[in-house]
Order: sequence, then structure tokens, then C-alpha cells
Amino acid sequence: MRIREKGEPGVNGGPRGDLLVEVNVSRHPIFQRQDMHIFSTVPISFAQAAIGADIRIKTVDGEVLYNVKPGTKTDTKVRLKGKGVPSLRNSQVRGDHYVTLVIQTPEHLSQEAKEALRRFDELTGNTLGTASESDSEPKSGKKKKGFMDKVKEAFDD
Repeated sequence: MRIREKGEPGVNGGPRGDLLVEVNVSRHPIFQRQDMHIFSTVPISFAQAAIGADIRIKTVDGEVLYNVKPGTKTDTKVRLKGKGVPSLRNSQVRGDHYVTLVIQTPEHLSQEAKEALRRFDELTGNTLGTASESDSEPKSGKKKKGFMDKVKEAFDD
């Protein structure tokens, strides 16, 4: 950045030089900036994503209450209009704050929490990957044909 006539005095009484200032801005741990827009990532729980919840999102001006809709998927993008950086040319204009909602998977679960998840899995018709070979067979009793079986059949004809 150049600041005119604030540098060293000129030689033999000449005009002062310009002062050159270098500004380094370090990364923020939460926010990334692109022009007038702010970007951030907010973790939410599976329960908040599945049934919906009110969450607090940090912005450059403080916290904002946001309603997570039921059935929200991970990497859902949310736009908080007017919550970005103010314009230098017009104080009435602001950028937006874009938030990516990320569903966090817990790493450590209590036995009670594991049982609750198993019960949830059963209620939704899943079996936590314990499907047997008989589960993959059609109801007619015949074994399902795989890709290689179909290729062999094509050459047998």
C-alpha cells in the first residue's frame, strides 16, 4: 500500500517520498474470504440432520440462529445473505456468508448409544451389513445372476 509524501525527506529540501506499507493477513481458523464473501464449515450431528434442529452459526458479526431442515445431507450449502464483508465503496452493500453443513460421525460410542443405533437400523429396514447370502437371493428361490454369469451365458448361446 502506498501512502503519498509520508516517506523520507527529499534530498536538498525536495518533497518527501512515498511510504510503502506491506500488509500480511494471516489465515483465520474458521473463516475463509473470497472477495466480499465469507466461507465456513459447520459440523452437525446425525440427529440434527435427520430430524432438524436450530443451530448457532458463527459469522464475522456474531452468531446467527439457523434452522436445519429435517433430512439435511452432508455437504449441504447454506447462504446467509448480507453476512459477508462490507464493500469499501458502498457501506450499504455486503457480501454473503456461505456455510457448508457437515454431518459428523461419532468415533466413540457408549454401549447404550450403540444399541440405540442398532435399534434405529432395524426400524429403518437395514441390518448393519450382516446380510447373509440368502438375503441377496430373489424370493423365487433362484440365485441372482452376477455379471460374470451373464457374460458366460452370452458366450454359451
